[in-house]
Amino acid sequence: MRLVPVLRLMAFCLILTGLMISGLAGMAQDTAPQNTRVQVLPLRGIIGPATAAFITGSIEEAEQSADLVIIEMDTPGGLVDAMRDINQSILNTPLPVVVYVSPAGARATSAGVFILYASHIAAMAPGTTVGAATPVSMGPMPTTPEPAQPYQPGEPGSDTPVDSPQDNETSGDTPARQPASSNEQAMRNKAVNDSVAAIRSLAELRSRNADWAEAAVRDGVSLTAQDALEMGVVEVYARDLEDLLAQIDGYEVSMASGDRVRLSTQNTSIERIEPGFAQQLLAIITNPNIAFLLINIGFIGLLASFYNGLEPVTLLAGVICLIVGFYGLNTLPVNYAGAALILIGLGLLIAEAFIASYGLLALSGIIIFAFGALMLVDSDVEALRIDWRLIAGMTAGMGALTFAIVTYGLAAQTRKVTTGPEGLVGMTGDVLEWQSGRGFVHVDGERWAARSSDTLSAGDRIKVTAVRGLELTVKKSTRNSAL
Repeated sequence: MRLVPVLRLMAFCLILTGLMISGLAGMAQDTAPQNTRVQVLPLRGIIGPATAAFITGSIEEAEQSADLVIIEMDTPGGLVDAMRDINQSILNTPLPVVVYVSPAGARATSAGVFILYASHIAAMAPGTTVGAATPVSMGPMPTTPEPAQPYQPGEPGSDTPVDSPQDNETSGDTPARQPASSNEQAMRNKAVNDSVAAIRSLAELRSRNADWAEAAVRDGVSLTAQDALEMGVVEVYARDLEDLLAQIDGYEVSMASGDRVRLSTQNTSIERIEPGFAQQLLAIITNPNIAFLLINIGFIGLLASFYNGLEPVTLLAGVICLIVGFYGLNTLPVNYAGAALILIGLGLLIAEAFIASYGLLALSGIIIFAFGALMLVDSDVEALRIDWRLIAGMTAGMGALTFAIVTYGLAAQTRKVTTGPEGLVGMTGDVLEWQSGRGFVHVDGERWAARSSDTLSAGDRIKVTAVRGLELTVKKSTRNSAL
């Protein structure tokens, strides 16, 4: 009978021991270091629709699977709309976002400065630069922006624009620049003031150097990584990603919700995200040079199809290239006057295939095409404009095509004069195309424009009754062999 209390006591001790072990295990699990999940996103090259879609989409996905986002940036700038989309994503995400200008030799210029300032933590690697965020006006001819000047402390926010005529008065070798029209100057001031307001707002939000930010927009100044750290433009000067993570451990950042988040980056699991196939394809076709090239290939395909009786393969290839090319241009800041000139020029080239102008229509089309191409993309960033070498190459190609067309036409005309019209009169051939009393026929191994009062259709046999210039007068024939 005395065993019952003993058994009860033993059972109670076992239960108590189990509870203590479970509690200690839970405490150990709670105190074990947790890995901070870090996603690294590359931002390389021009900031356009493809870049914005990749960065914003990746940040949105990271909200479900990461604790920290690091954007490794090397950019000459890009489109304002794409930059704003990226900044809105950074400013409103519940995740801390670090923008790291790297590797050595990288730069954050133009739109890249705004993205750097929007980040919760701004960092730069040795040998990198930041600055030159002045909006650049687009002209009809491709130009090279002036090199950014080093920042001079004590002159923040100068009201004298970098391309002010006063800057050239002290140089005896460089002629003074012609002043812009009042409308152009007003538009430039509007763009600059809007950019200044945006960059100062970001600087105040992140407690960074607002005066330098304004000078970067107004005067195009730039800084090295070390100078940027000393002047409060960035918070971290890091050799590589590991050094960056070590330095930002313990940083507190303010989120859009008003909460402050302390970063813990001693133990991290790093995942690098690369653009997918669709984003890479979008980046290719939204390149202004590629879009321009596709449009021209498309029109050449149409032209070749027209010359070969609407041959279906070249016609389909031309239409596809045109659709993809125009889609790419649709995402870029297109100057519609330039687009109209290109269409007119290419239209004149196509008209040369049907109207014997001895190359005058084609020559006019080439000149109009070249001017339209120079004006086509209206962008503040030089890298977003169509390369003048591509324009020169396409213009030369169009010229060669025109020369071949005119040479072929003149050669055909010369052969006609040599043989005489009597050589064709009475010969028979086949109808290639026919509509409203006119069309094209195949006679004596050549394609000829023809007219007839008879009702004809493709495949009918015809007989030549007269020759007028490069056009035949024919009638329907029931003979099956040539005379």
